[in-house]
Amino acid sequence: MKKVQGNDSFQRINYLYQISKHMAGINPVLSAYYGNLIVNVAKKNVLKIHPDIKRQICKKCRTMLVDKTSGKMKMRNRNKSKHIEWTCNTCGVKRNFPANKGKDHRVWLERPEAVEEVIN
Repeated sequence: MKKVQGNDSFQRINYLYQISKHMAGINPVLSAYYGNLIVNVAKKNVLKIHPDIKRQICKKCRTMLVDKTSGKMKMRNRNKSKHIEWTCNTCGVKRNFPANKGKDHRVWLERPEAVEEVIN
């Protein structure tokens, strides 16, 4: 069995993600601190953060975005396409993600053609 490089770092990122998500409604400043730690741990160990986690972190203040708690989520129509718009309650930054029903808007890592080898 192959060992995954940086496994302890992934475990730390997972733990920090859970704490940050929990603290988002209670104390947004502490949530931003843990979000900043997530990004710093990934940079220090040259690891990629999973796209689902990355989309939940505010780009500016690094607070974890939770709907109706630390951020607002709206569906918008622009130029015949739908977008999900996240607005951070802490700093006010807006982020848009595509959300059309018929199209495949998954990131490359989530597509089946991205899998090269499965390690058991």
